[in-house]
Amino acid sequence: MDTTHLTISGVDRCVVHRCAAVRRGMVCRWWTVTVCLAILGLCLREGQGAGQEKPTATMKIAVSTASFVRAFREKKLALAQFPEVCARAGVEAIELNDFCLNGDWTIVRELRQGADQAGLDICAVAVESNFYRASPAEIERERRHIEEYVGIASYLHAPLLRVDTSPYGKQLPAAIVPPGVTEDMAFAAAVQTFRSLMPLAEKHRITFVLENHGGISRTSADQLKITRAVGSQWFRINLDTGNYHADPMAGTDPFEDFLEATPKVGPYLAFCHAKIWDVTDDLREPTLDYDRFFVLLRKLDYRGPISIEFMGRKDVMEMLPKCVALLKRCRANASGRQ
Repeated sequence: MDTTHLTISGVDRCVVHRCAAVRRGMVCRWWTVTVCLAILGLCLREGQGAGQEKPTATMKIAVSTASFVRAFREKKLALAQFPEVCARAGVEAIELNDFCLNGDWTIVRELRQGADQAGLDICAVAVESNFYRASPAEIERERRHIEEYVGIASYLHAPLLRVDTSPYGKQLPAAIVPPGVTEDMAFAAAVQTFRSLMPLAEKHRITFVLENHGGISRTSADQLKITRAVGSQWFRINLDTGNYHADPMAGTDPFEDFLEATPKVGPYLAFCHAKIWDVTDDLREPTLDYDRFFVLLRKLDYRGPISIEFMGRKDVMEMLPKCVALLKRCRANASGRQ
């Protein structure tokens, strides 16, 4: 039997090894080319992205339940309908006040579900406080109330908790200042309380925002003094454009220009309340210059929410779309000026 075709000569063996080496080389080169092309694709995509504007958070236009207090009281609107009404008006987020929620978890759950269904963020929860207190027990009650609403804000996925230091009035009501309680005492009580809650704020990733709201937090200087005394990255400022007026319900007797206050508090600014009493046909607020305000905010690189507090005499159900359109116009114009 001829076995010459069943054996591999030295030459044949050399050819076979060379072919195998060639095949291995081709496979290696194929993988090398594939990997290089993949890396090149990633680089090209990154390079294209570098030349484009990166998406950033916008100044979302929100509205506070405080705008609807009269509508709720007169039964024109149920609280559970609030998110849906806001969404139809073009609102982009909502703010919920403690005097509407009343610590009622049934209401809290309904509003979270309603906001989800309406496609709205809950940008903030607002808490009312009064640190003009005569006893440690009263101050502790204030602290516990704020603590309760940290938990509520966390459940609602609200990143901001708006806080204040006293009820607001044309003048600080004598009835809320017990005999012997001074501003220094109220300041110390507020700072100590806020400081004690900062670990909880950090745990829930919720930023406290202090509003200019009368009493010891009446002016921009007051806000800065308290914010610096608390000394935490979880404690910032809420600028209310109308509360630099002696009568914020009517927008009269300004004691500080909100446009001058804005850059002062700018480094700590995390939230804004836009007071609106009326809207003209050309979408302006007769009392407050929101065009200039938005330009200032853009210069400060402010990106937080701007929450409407409508305090006018007209029906808020009719006025809300106009309020939203006013602020959106100012936002768009300010963006165009940069």
